[in-house]
Amino acid sequence: MTNENKIGKEELKTLILETAQAGIDASVEKAVAPFKEQHSQWMAKINATGRDRDVMEKGTKGIGAGRIVRALAAGKGDPARAAKFAAKAWNDDLGDMIVKSLQAGDFDQAGALIPPTMEAEIIEILRARVVVRAAGGRNVPLTNGTATFRKQTGTISAAYIGESQDIGTTYPTVGQITLTARKLAAIVPISNDLLLYDASPTADAFVRDDLVASIAIKEDVTFLYGTGVSDTPKGIRYWANASNVTNSNGTSNTNIESDFRDLLNALQTNNVPMRTPVWFMNPKTKNYLANLRDNNGNLIYPETRGANPTVYGFPIFTSTSIPINTGNGSQTEVIFADMSEVLLGDASGLAISMDSAASYVENSTLVSAFSRDETLIRAIARHDLGVRHDLSIAVKQAISWG
Repeated sequence: MTNENKIGKEELKTLILETAQAGIDASVEKAVAPFKEQHSQWMAKINATGRDRDVMEKGTKGIGAGRIVRALAAGKGDPARAAKFAAKAWNDDLGDMIVKSLQAGDFDQAGALIPPTMEAEIIEILRARVVVRAAGGRNVPLTNGTATFRKQTGTISAAYIGESQDIGTTYPTVGQITLTARKLAAIVPISNDLLLYDASPTADAFVRDDLVASIAIKEDVTFLYGTGVSDTPKGIRYWANASNVTNSNGTSNTNIESDFRDLLNALQTNNVPMRTPVWFMNPKTKNYLANLRDNNGNLIYPETRGANPTVYGFPIFTSTSIPINTGNGSQTEVIFADMSEVLLGDASGLAISMDSAASYVENSTLVSAFSRDETLIRAIARHDLGVRHDLSIAVKQAISWG
């Protein structure tokens, strides 16, 4: 009987210990469950595609504008429906900001206006895409669609005087430069599947990048070569004083050195501040310089190689918007400009509107967005370009050596 009682007590003790351990395990499992879920989320991010990681970690600028475009497309331009889509699609701080922006947004016949903070990010991205912006042109706001600046057209003179003689008073001669918001409209066709059903950061970035690219491509060529007629900005090429536009000296190595010397002299002999001078050229021109050698096989312009190419210590910016074949044969141009004298005016309000039934031209062919299940995004930006001193820009034209 004593042994039976002893065995019963041991079994009871084991049962109690097992029950206690099960309770402890359950409590521990419950306590760590949130951490396991968080760990799973972290791992999901770690295992995301490279582009998704880039968007989440580094490429978030301008994503808000991309999301607003997607929400408005989903809502067929109706801000209330767009806000509902945004609330459902993006459960994060930026999503909340998008909803509030749509609920209190500015809507007119041109469409929805991207909020100023998000538009500023688009401008920042454009700065990297458009060479004139990237080269350091000065940004100025066109608050009411226009802005006027004084420009100096002459200098103050000084003279030596004798004893008891009056000092002559002279004044600088000045003029005015007025920037007026010029309207740039771009149309971007985007798949409805991407706009409506893909909630990933990659989709947001895709819409943002297409929006920026549509504006950047036209800005690039206009800020460089716009003629200033038909409501377009005048590009820096045509702001250059006629005396600073000269023909190339020839194709030899000595001629090329003379071309660069002429451009440098054009600015320096006219007392241009030379705060941020840069070169603009076609990529083919830069690549020609990077491989140009003397009679001994030595590189003549080794500084044109690498990620930050220069000539005579000044940075090179390349753009295919600088044409080839500008004259008879394969000719091009090189522009030398002090960007501290270049003004880039941006009017507030990037207007967005959309239509899924309209048509657009692709490779000279009229295409129906409806038949392709696409939505056409129309973006309207307003800006202008001006130069305070036309002698701060020099152009070497009819270049054949590149």
